[in-house]
Amino acid sequence: MKASKYQKDRNSASSIFVRADRLWNQGKLELAFSLFMEAATAGDVGAEQNVGYFYDLGLGVGRNRKKALHWYTRAYRKGDASSAKNIGTVWRDLGNPRRALSWFRRAVKMGDDDANLEIAKYYLQHSRNPTKAIQFLENVRRSSEVSESSLEEAEQLLKEVQRTE
Repeated sequence: MKASKYQKDRNSASSIFVRADRLWNQGKLELAFSLFMEAATAGDVGAEQNVGYFYDLGLGVGRNRKKALHWYTRAYRKGDASSAKNIGTVWRDLGNPRRALSWFRRAVKMGDDDANLEIAKYYLQHSRNPTKAIQFLENVRRSSEVSESSLEEAEQLLKEVQRTE
């Protein structure tokens, strides 16, 4: 049975992604970016997210938030929750906290429990609502799907909030 052209393209994009990831781990950022871009152009969602990340931080390529948003959005539309969170961080860093909040909420709905931490920080910093923030910090603590750094930060923020209440 012959593989379809689509399947061959996906397999090719996946192998390119693996090579790009290896180069990234070796610190060869320009080469990694080039390969991630090739895989992203072929439709690999993880590569689209990584191209956005590289543009977002200026890794191996000039920093370009507009291009970062473009690639994050492509990955988000294919169901990548971390891209929704990353879109939120771009808007947060650009000084648009309300827009960021809406993206963090989308990320949580899609299953990115780490985004609860960003929502909690919004309520602490922008609406001065520690009671609401606690709910989201507790969501981080209850989740088994958050990074260790998010869990540590959530626990630290909870201690600070509880001290001031």
